[in-house]
Amino acid sequence: MAAITIRVADGVGTLVIDNPERRNAMTVEMYEAVPPAVNALVAEHGVRCIVVRGAGSDAFGAGSDVAEFPRRRLHDGGAAYESAEHAAWHALASSPVPVLAAIHGACMGGGVAVAVHCDVRYAADDAVFAVPPARLGLAYPPAAVARLADLVGPGTAKRLLFTAARLDAHEAAAVGLVDVVVAKSELDDLVAAEARRIARLAPLSVAAAKLAVDTHLGYRDDRGELAALVRRCYDSDDLREGIAAFLEKRRPRFAGR
Repeated sequence: MAAITIRVADGVGTLVIDNPERRNAMTVEMYEAVPPAVNALVAEHGVRCIVVRGAGSDAFGAGSDVAEFPRRRLHDGGAAYESAEHAAWHALASSPVPVLAAIHGACMGGGVAVAVHCDVRYAADDAVFAVPPARLGLAYPPAAVARLADLVGPGTAKRLLFTAARLDAHEAAAVGLVDVVVAKSELDDLVAAEARRIARLAPLSVAAAKLAVDTHLGYRDDRGELAALVRRCYDSDDLREGIAAFLEKRRPRFAGR
């Protein structure tokens, strides 16, 4: 059954796009499940980093489930469908903790939209990327176009959208669509290690860094919130702990306060 599933270990939450029979294509119910899943990971389980991945070994996400389109995306249904997509992307992008995409196999259309709304993208060397709405007659949602263009530049974004061209993992890295490429056998271990490393660092510092970058890029527009978070870092127990640990030559134990 198609679903969004979550699990937690060592301060790291994993959000799984779980529809392997359809190469992890996203149904509208799956999009609707993403915001409460992110909230549960952060608010209920207190995770400090989230990893997004596809179930199985064949695909990160083949996009939105086209089989639903005749009854859910035509005419007036299109607005509701896009609303569900946007809410899912916004939940990932606005998460107070970093969101890492672990991408293997197919990452197409809506799968690319999910990936570009994560903070960092790691790809296995078998990953393949494409943005093919022109093959269907769809308009790729403007929010996803904007994120894509910010990563790869306007010319490359237009080329990908105009031609529905496929990029392999190394080509995707060359244009900035992904940040790190490794052998498929190494992907899970690398992303797990990176996520654990983030989870051990000072949560307020990491949150301030994420908000500062997103504010600089125009994804967020609350400089007051950013200033308050920076001040909170200077007033935090974590800063005192970090200084003490440095002077005592030990690993700090950050509590996020």
